[in-house]
Amino acid sequence: MTKREKFEVIGKVFAGLDIEVKDEIVEFAQNEIAALDAKNEKAKIRAAAKRAEGDELRAIIKGVLTDEPKTINDIIAEVGDENLTPAKVVARLTQLKGEIRKEVHNIEGRKLTTYALA
Repeated sequence: MTKREKFEVIGKVFAGLDIEVKDEIVEFAQNEIAALDAKNEKAKIRAAAKRAEGDELRAIIKGVLTDEPKTINDIIAEVGDENLTPAKVVARLTQLKGEIRKEVHNIEGRKLTTYALA
């Protein structure tokens, strides 16, 4: 049962009672429902903005990739965004599955994962 449903039940129960605080409780429940609706609407707007931002970043990262294998740090350096983290890059590369190839290479004595266009 969601919070909204709980407040709806509270409002209905108190609307049927004959007590002196009935109107206050019903009004309180309606205000809480309205607040939850407003909060949910703002969350939808924020989520849409985040998705758009993620789509843009995914396109930028794909644009940096070529047939030449690149490490996460190479991709970050080429994008040049100081707020870009390895986790954000890996997340976008995961979304590009099927469009890119992921390989493990020995670079300077270390095994590093590289990414390139498929």
